Amino acid sequence: MIQCVPIVVGTGAAVGCTRCAPMPEAKYLSVAEIAVSLKGACGADGVVLTGPEPFSHPELPAVIAACREAGFTRIALETDGGALAVHGNASGVLRAGVRHLWVRVLGADDIVHDERVARPGRGAAARAGVAAYSAAAREDGRTVCVTAIVPVCRHTLPELPAIVVSCAVRGFDAVRLVSTGPLPEVAGVLIAAACDTGMVNRIWVCTDGLLPLLSSHYLHGVADGTADSAADGGEVQ
Repeated sequence: MIQCVPIVVGTGAAVGCTRCAPMPEAKYLSVAEIAVSLKGACGADGVVLTGPEPFSHPELPAVIAACREAGFTRIALETDGGALAVHGNASGVLRAGVRHLWVRVLGADDIVHDERVARPGRGAAARAGVAAYSAAAREDGRTVCVTAIVPVCRHTLPELPAIVVSCAVRGFDAVRLVSTGPLPEVAGVLIAAACDTGMVNRIWVCTDGLLPLLSSHYLHGVADGTADSAADGGEVQ
């Protein structure tokens, strides 16, 4: 597995379930400030640009360039996916060096996803963006990995197997379940069901270390929650 060190591009948070908590205001760091974090990540397999929406950073191309200048050839970007549908964005980040895309998914269909993130039309835009990124990769002959990041809360928990199926249908390479806080006792069983659903639908599901995982499903666990679990399916160029 490829271990990606998270590099926050600002204060705030990646898109999450607004029924659990409102989204905090985003404030972005300068390229110089982000470069300091990149120096601290030297020696890692790769980095993932995360925190508030990276596409809203006023100098995203310069941030990606800073990652490459710091010596990282494996660069991931965590996004809500909507901006990828804007003409030129998908091919732009691909050609800038982003080979691993992490897209936040909070529902098995667009209506539920949009309601949870409180952003109408964002689910459809994300689907279009993922398709554009994958198409650009095929056109350029690049091997990429697109992972769905699913925040697990009391609202998404019962729907996890259905979300996994949806991700498989929509062309994701993997699904990563991430913790957002306390969960009911049944969580371990539902998370295991999501992992099993992924196996049936030929999409790998992994979980971060804070989520309850049945001992029978330990292989789906990722200790620090930063691995890109589908990346070992081919060399990223």
